[in-house]
Amino acid sequence: MCIRDRLLRTLILEENILKISGNTKVYMVIGNPIHHSKSPNMHNAAFSKLGINACYVPLAPNENEIEHICDLVRSNVISGSNVTIPYKEEVIKYIDVLTDEAKLIGSVNTLYSIENKLHGHNTDGLGFSRSLFIDNNFEPAEKKAIVLGAGGASKAICSKLCSNKISSLLIFDIDNEKAFELKEHLESFNFKTDIKIISQNEVDQISKESDLIVNCTPIGMKESDPELINSDSFKKTQFVYDLIYSPSKTKLLMSAETKGAKIINGLDMLAYQGAESFSLWEKVDPPYEIMSQELRYGK
Repeated sequence: MCIRDRLLRTLILEENILKISGNTKVYMVIGNPIHHSKSPNMHNAAFSKLGINACYVPLAPNENEIEHICDLVRSNVISGSNVTIPYKEEVIKYIDVLTDEAKLIGSVNTLYSIENKLHGHNTDGLGFSRSLFIDNNFEPAEKKAIVLGAGGASKAICSKLCSNKISSLLIFDIDNEKAFELKEHLESFNFKTDIKIISQNEVDQISKESDLIVNCTPIGMKESDPELINSDSFKKTQFVYDLIYSPSKTKLLMSAETKGAKIINGLDMLAYQGAESFSLWEKVDPPYEIMSQELRYGK
């Protein structure tokens, strides 16, 4: 089934919930898998509350369909799109203009068109920064962090940790080459952070020594997923941040909580980054409160 037909089917299914007409703007989120995403819920809640004639749908394209989706956004057939795993880096080669933030992070989570040129931006870093530094009062200066994963989301997290002067950053990914690519990307900006790549055998010990632990992998979404870090590696003075928001408490967070660590899931980051994308598309103030409420209390 082609992209057009899959979109039409999704819109038909949504028509019973949303008031869709020929003038309705269509936004989307692309990723694979995408069934777990709560982005449609919060964006559609914001459109409804703000009286905007638009809808937001999920799509799980194949890799060979990404260029076509970018063309649809460029031509404004699709008014804008969010991008999630595994396409945050893949889309870059089809983008005409990268924002400074997207260049810094090295991945894209927001697509939009200006004068038939496809623009790529990244709001993940802002979402992470607000949820960790402002909402949870984490002070990165003179601190040590370990980040698990080196994909598109990890790029945003590591960029913001370095730009906010984290002292030491340790990165682990099962794909060692990807981890070193991330290290090289970060070092190209001449941050003062000491950046190192670690092996799987070092994860537990480094975690024990760290002030902040961040999981940027999808491990933890499934009940059958293994534990990422031994429970003996957690302590009361730590912040443990899991970008996963469904379930709200992964095995990682539950294990850290039993040791008294401060735990944070990805829900607020999702709301902040989504609200920023929404604001960029619709030229309104970021509807963070609407989105946050929908994520917490919506159906």
